[in-house]
Amino acid sequence: MEAYIDERFEEAFVIGDIHGMKKSVEDMLKNWNRDKQQLIFVGDYIDRGPQSADSLLLVRKLQMEYGAICLRGNHEEMFLAFLQNPISKWTLYERNGGLSTVSQLLGESTLTVSQYSRIKLARLLNERYPWLESWLRDLPYFVEFGNFVVVHAGLNLRLDDWRHTSPHDMVWIRQDFHEAANQTGKTIVFGHTPVMNLHNNRSAVHVWQKDDKWGIDGGAVYGGSLLALQMNRQEVKQMFQVKS
Repeated sequence: MEAYIDERFEEAFVIGDIHGMKKSVEDMLKNWNRDKQQLIFVGDYIDRGPQSADSLLLVRKLQMEYGAICLRGNHEEMFLAFLQNPISKWTLYERNGGLSTVSQLLGESTLTVSQYSRIKLARLLNERYPWLESWLRDLPYFVEFGNFVVVHAGLNLRLDDWRHTSPHDMVWIRQDFHEAANQTGKTIVFGHTPVMNLHNNRSAVHVWQKDDKWGIDGGAVYGGSLLALQMNRQEVKQMFQVKS
């Protein structure tokens, strides 16, 4: 499922993985020109961070009011899977930070939430946020903007046509994408893997670039930075970094 850019925009402002770091997002948005730039988020708005619920609501608000493109991350994928199959999918989601997100959304402690049945949790969330499941289900996997493709995790570069990349790979792929030659003719902007891991340096929290691939998950929730790119349809014009 692909998103489409409003043709009136000649520039885009692409923000990396948030993971509940709402204050960093608010600071980063000061660099965004809402009248001239299409706002794009690469996914992973929730889990692990202190303001996951508020970050999710902020991103949705920006989508509704300013047409922000909100791509699907693996954490949104896990959250959706839990809402659709609470018994079988809760363990994976909880292990990846889901308990804190659900607790924040319900306004209850993690201890209280952990004592509820999985079915009750899903029911309470659907009652409190009747739009949530359909919103998650409709999140697109990628967007093209001129010479760029923006996607959460990456693409299967071993395929003859990158568009045949599976939805699973678009939100989960790592080394097979990072290490493969990019012969797509596109510059690929992605998140998912913290740049510290891509740089092999725990203190390197700046944008990662290699073979027309730009990694912008700055590991904000791990003490790194929230990263963003300002680009036109041909090239990246500026990089932004907000330390968490």
